[in-house]
Amino acid sequence: MISESHSLENLRDIVVPDVPSIWPFSTGLWLALIAVTAILIYIGLQWYSAHKRNAYRRAGLELLAGARTVHEVSVILKRVALVVYPREQVAPVYGEQWAQFLDATCPKCHFSEFVELDESSAADERLKQMASRWIERHHVSAAL
Repeated sequence: MISESHSLENLRDIVVPDVPSIWPFSTGLWLALIAVTAILIYIGLQWYSAHKRNAYRRAGLELLAGARTVHEVSVILKRVALVVYPREQVAPVYGEQWAQFLDATCPKCHFSEFVELDESSAADERLKQMASRWIERHHVSAAL
C-alpha cells in the first residue's frame, strides 16, 4: 500500500507568481530618470541658446543670397558685424581697413583681394562664398 503522504491526491498545482510590476519605481530608477531628464533639459537649453545666438548669422546668409553687387555684399557684412562687434569698431571702417577687419575676424578669409573692385560691379560667386564663410565662421574674440 501506498502511504497517504506519498499519494497523488496530495499533489497541488504549481502556482506561478505574478510578474513583478515596475510600478512603483525603485529609488535608483527614480534617480536615473531624474538624471536623464536633467541632462536632456540641459542639452535642449544649450541647443536653444545656440540657435538664438546664431539667428543673426541665418538672417545674414538669407540676405546674402539676394545680393547682386559688391556694395550690397559689403553692406550685409557690415550689418552682420554690427550685431556682434562694437559700433565704434565696425561703423567707421571701409575700404582696405574693412577688408583687414574681415580678414582678422575670420580664418581663411581673404577680403583684401576684393578691395580693388568697383562697388557697383556685380558680386561674383567667389566673393559671395567668402562672405558666406565669414558670416558662418567669424570669431568675436579675434577682433576685440
